[in-house]
Amino acid sequence: MTISDMTLAGTIQELPDELQREVEHFVEFLLARQRRAELERTAVAHSWPAGFFAKTAGSIDDPTFVRGDQGVAEERLPLE
Repeated sequence: MTISDMTLAGTIQELPDELQREVEHFVEFLLARQRRAELERTAVAHSWPAGFFAKTAGSIDDPTFVRGDQGVAEERLPLE
């Protein structure tokens, strides 16, 4: 039986567990890549420079860079 004779899901189910997990990870990778491409198109459509978020997200790689103390938020009256 060839792959064309079976459904994709059936073909994957025929694989050993380890290979099934590998296929799942690959599909997750492809979906994440597709999502990043969609987000990039959306950002460019909203006038952000192409590649801006990919270049800036996680760009601070200095291990000594930490978020400082934020203090204590003031107590406010409850909404009625």
